[in-house]
Amino acid sequence: MNNDQISVRMVLSLVGTLTVVVALHHPAVGAAIGVAIVVTLLNELMGR
Repeated sequence: MNNDQISVRMVLSLVGTLTVVVALHHPAVGAAIGVAIVVTLLNELMGR
């Protein structure tokens, strides 16, 4: 496992955690961020 994989996993974990926190306090904003994350991940996966 190289450092690139660790950093990507760390960033995804932090973004996921922040999304959950925002969704708990502001459900509409959390849902919008969640959809944006899913679309971005799908875009990245399909681009490879």
